[in-house]
Amino acid sequence: MEIPECLKKYTTKPSDCPKYDKNNPDYRCSVDYDSSKYRINKALQESKNKTVPPSTICGYINEFLSLMGIKSQAVLINGLDILMTINYEHIKRLYKLNEQSDIIWLRFTNDGYCGTVGSSNDINYSYNTNSGKIIKAINKEWNNYIIIIVPIPGIENREQRLLIEHMIGYYLSDNKKVPIIDYYSHFLGK
Repeated sequence: MEIPECLKKYTTKPSDCPKYDKNNPDYRCSVDYDSSKYRINKALQESKNKTVPPSTICGYINEFLSLMGIKSQAVLINGLDILMTINYEHIKRLYKLNEQSDIIWLRFTNDGYCGTVGSSNDINYSYNTNSGKIIKAINKEWNNYIIIIVPIPGIENREQRLLIEHMIGYYLSDNKKVPIIDYYSHFLGK
């Protein structure tokens, strides 16, 4: 996968990002073990910014995909119970994906914020994950009737999927000023 010069910045991480390292744990990665509430405090900062409509975010993602040379489009699903309707095998066949997990997804809160950028075939609205705990800690709730999915055909491995997830999240927040409540979620892929 060749990354254009104009997007190489988004392969890095912000200097304030917690670093996942199982040999030298940075407790700021985990909401449960971080007494400083680092990710929760960042979520509070993000929640002070103006929301960006999901349809606008789709346009930004499509711009990113075009710059990357990825032949795909962001898909906004609105008005359906996501967990009742999502079918990963159907998505895999429809978009000619190598694996069911070759998707990026963006979840939203009831008040219109992008809550998190994630990847794989594990969309959920649990409050027992780091993202869910962050959403709950700042008195927000998931909206399980709206999601953006981004099928990524032709990727070779999990590392490429995680890199694209990372880059989309960073591109949206840095270049397009989209607030993301669980801001660090897309940087912490292992």
